[in-house]
Amino acid sequence: MKFLYSLVLIGSAAFALNSCKKYEGEGGKSSITGKIQIEQKLYINGSLSQTVSFDGAKEDVYLVYGEDDLIYDDKVEANYDGTFTFKYLQPGTYTVFAYSEVFHTGANATNNDDDYYTLEPVSQTFEVKKKEDVDLGTITLIK
Repeated sequence: MKFLYSLVLIGSAAFALNSCKKYEGEGGKSSITGKIQIEQKLYINGSLSQTVSFDGAKEDVYLVYGEDDLIYDDKVEANYDGTFTFKYLQPGTYTVFAYSEVFHTGANATNNDDDYYTLEPVSQTFEVKKKEDVDLGTITLIK
């Protein structure tokens, strides 16, 4: 009787462990890497004067697990050279995003007191496979 009980218990445990679905998120062997590049625009009296590009050091980069989330699940800060990495991810669908600061000129060009900026996300959605290292390349943000 003990043998039969043990056999049923082991079989149930094996079935339960085997039937678990893995979802996007931490706990896997995949990773996502990329680089942030900043394109900064200088405006004088509401007109574009100059544009410079540089590495996006200390920029926040966000990661969303799956397709149904409305808020981010993980956040990293880009390194001094603009590179970032999200490690140890399960296979699935992910979205990486960061924010651009888009400049809007107002109607009053003489003193620019009604100029303003808005934050607009720059995002990429992609699929990650098991033990895959995904390189997103360069993500350009406007500041």
